[in-house]
Amino acid sequence: MTSTRHHEGMCGRYANFLTEQELVDHFHIAAVADEPRLFDANWNVSPTQLVAIVVPGKDDDPGRRLEPARWGLVPSWAKDPSVGARMINARSETAAEKPSFRSAFAKRRCIVPANGYFEWQTGADGKHPFYIHPEDDSPLAFAGLYEFWRDKALREDAPWLVTTTIMTTAARGSMRDIHDRQPVMLGSEGVDAWLSRDADQGTLFDVIAAPAPSLAWHPVRKAVGSPKNNAPDNIAPLD
Repeated sequence: MTSTRHHEGMCGRYANFLTEQELVDHFHIAAVADEPRLFDANWNVSPTQLVAIVVPGKDDDPGRRLEPARWGLVPSWAKDPSVGARMINARSETAAEKPSFRSAFAKRRCIVPANGYFEWQTGADGKHPFYIHPEDDSPLAFAGLYEFWRDKALREDAPWLVTTTIMTTAARGSMRDIHDRQPVMLGSEGVDAWLSRDADQGTLFDVIAAPAPSLAWHPVRKAVGSPKNNAPDNIAPLD
């Protein structure tokens, strides 16, 4: 995917028009945050926007929760939340060691639900967007990380900002014809392992390496390159 600036790490635009019931049923959600915007259909999810994430339950309530987060991870030690705009993706090859992501990789893993995502293929005549989605149109589960940040310069009890990032990996198979990176997309067993507090690093890397769902894709209108364009037409095949 990409944003107005084409991010090198990939995965900078996706679509999520899943209903509350579809999210609850598919991801086995036990509790939903009181945030109506989580269920606004969005055919052009862009960096720094509010998105839905699936997180494991708390110790005294093991059920999964659907929570809001801003897309673009802000490390807890960051001086300014604006750094999140550059951290919409975390490369799976380095996330366990990179200071920006290693704490979240170890302790705060989430799922970012989607219907599909956009990727730009570079050709002789410029960049062309494609919409990529599961062949069976089932919900996508991107492997994600989340983090908490608070501006302590304001006051000690300032509200927490929750942010998230999407893991990426090297593109596989025919996906390489479009881009050299792709989101880490998980099946149901992968979701269980990714959200498990007991998963060791070896297990997590196995989850990342597991096969992605079978995907289909088609070219779409270039208007999706602007966050201002948010309509079902964004995912419609070009004539």
